[in-house]
Amino acid sequence: MEFEAYVIRQIINESEDVRTFKLSAHDGRVPKYQPGHFFLLRLKGEDGKPVQRPYSAASHPSESLLSFCIKLKGTFTHLLWQKKEGDDVEVSGPYGTFLLSPSDAERVFIGGGVGISALRSHIIQTIKEGKPAFLFHSAKKPEGLIYAQEMRQLAQENENFRFFPSLTGEAVPPDWSGLRGRIGVAILKEKLGTLLGKTFYLCGSKEMAGELSEALMAAGVPKERIKKDEWG
Repeated sequence: MEFEAYVIRQIINESEDVRTFKLSAHDGRVPKYQPGHFFLLRLKGEDGKPVQRPYSAASHPSESLLSFCIKLKGTFTHLLWQKKEGDDVEVSGPYGTFLLSPSDAERVFIGGGVGISALRSHIIQTIKEGKPAFLFHSAKKPEGLIYAQEMRQLAQENENFRFFPSLTGEAVPPDWSGLRGRIGVAILKEKLGTLLGKTFYLCGSKEMAGELSEALMAAGVPKERIKKDEWG
């Protein structure tokens, strides 16, 4: 497992506790990877020992920088939050199997919170391929719907892509016109019309992805048509 020093080219504050970090090698390179791949990021801990964590690439391979959408949680992210633009982060990868299947006819992406990270790259690729795509993204508050503005813009510009944001918290803004509550089979059937002929990509907590995959299979979706990237 080899690591290389990458430069933090840009830091974007997406919300109070979520940031997008955009990186490239010192010579401006980004590695070759596919949508859905993850990388290992490594920093030196306060005791001098290396600390590393895996993160899915939020960027698409066609973009000039390698991006990660990261929530502030745990030792590693607190170290990362101390970094500024121009500082180094060690990177290794790509890795993983949460990749798009070329045989998909239609793709349904379902993410919770920063689960949008890997799905963003998937969605851009699916739009480039001209295949029908649907995104269901849930968060407790509107500010937790990371990349929502971009997803709305993509939906406006591409008739084959539809975006369904949902709020799961108790306090919902009075002007909210999106979905409410966790994404379940009933909502999927209502918005998709049918579950048949679609491949489902789930990205979020083990609880969210596990429960939804079980419900989809109970509703008749073949196991091989359900792909998960889960954590926690």
